[in-house]
Amino acid sequence: MKDGIAERFEQFKRNKSTLAFIVNPLNTNTREINIEPFGIDAGSLQMQLLDLKTKNLWSGKFTELKSKLEELEVQKCMHIAQHKWAALKEIPRVEALIFGEWNSLPEYYSEVKKLAYGVLTIFRSTYSCEQAFSCMNIIKSNVRSQLTNKNLESCLKLKTTAYKPDLIKLSNGMQSQCYH
Repeated sequence: MKDGIAERFEQFKRNKSTLAFIVNPLNTNTREINIEPFGIDAGSLQMQLLDLKTKNLWSGKFTELKSKLEELEVQKCMHIAQHKWAALKEIPRVEALIFGEWNSLPEYYSEVKKLAYGVLTIFRSTYSCEQAFSCMNIIKSNVRSQLTNKNLESCLKLKTTAYKPDLIKLSNGMQSQCYH
């Protein structure tokens, strides 16, 4: 697990430009972006990004987004420093601002949007990881501390999979044992 986490952080370091693209597409070098996992045409992406950079309406939106995100970060820090926890709820959510800007782009920028949505959904997978850790902590508690790794893995598979066996069908297919 430790090696897996270390590898994941290395992936983030290698894909720094790809991740930065989300909030700063105007200053992105397309040669530094890893488009392979997203099935994007490099030529179309370059043309659309070039067009995006030259259109004041769209380039202004992303410049404004970057300013808003920086301002939000300052507001959050101020509220935390002043222990104004209730005021934090009034600050707009960062992901809502980011998705709002990307959703406002017309379909003409389909490859650019495809990359943005692809990168934004990468982080969905951390939910599954966190869920698996929570399940593991519930399964292997102090009461069940002697559970072997093989049995723990089996229990985790059962807990985290969406598969629901048809127990009635399975039991109907089995021959019952009668004891005298």
